[in-house]
Amino acid sequence: MSVTVAEKQKETSTSVPDNLIYEVVKSEPIYYRGYKDVLNGIKTIEEIKMESKLQSWLKARITILLGALLLQRGYEIMTGELGLNLPENTKRGADLAIYKSETIEINEFFANLPPEVIIEIDVNIDTEKQTEMDYVHAKIEDYLNFGVKQVIWIFTRTQKVIIAYKTTHWSTYSWDKDIELPQNVRFNLQEIMSSRKG
Repeated sequence: MSVTVAEKQKETSTSVPDNLIYEVVKSEPIYYRGYKDVLNGIKTIEEIKMESKLQSWLKARITILLGALLLQRGYEIMTGELGLNLPENTKRGADLAIYKSETIEINEFFANLPPEVIIEIDVNIDTEKQTEMDYVHAKIEDYLNFGVKQVIWIFTRTQKVIIAYKTTHWSTYSWDKDIELPQNVRFNLQEIMSSRKG
């Protein structure tokens, strides 16, 4: 008796533990990059979930910089893979999310309301079913349709950044371009990198 593709996919998704699922899009799981190595005993779950030094350092520096500029202007910065409940049984994780303080309640649940701005750094998903850029474009579209006003996606390997808005064309820039945020706040990735001592 032959097994259909749908049955194979269902069998795969049910045999993978939930802690190897990075996000869920329209009820379909997206797995962490390297999840098969965990299933095969080659790597641990912690290894595939960890960030590189550059990714972690950049996230921390951007958070510190934006915190100094935005907290006093009525904004909150959420970091560390903020869980977002989107429509159509979709759950996404955001590296950094910027909310107006009055719109976000701080509690132990995923967020149901869109941030003003989301900043993502790199991609850490299994690309067996889609390319990295297909994933990036789909996630940006999800964010914008959810109501996020601006999405910034930083790529450390190529030193490029995508800046996307719902109502204008998306643009790709090098790291030396200033990135503008609400309240006339801006940051420059090249300057952040150059500020590191040692």
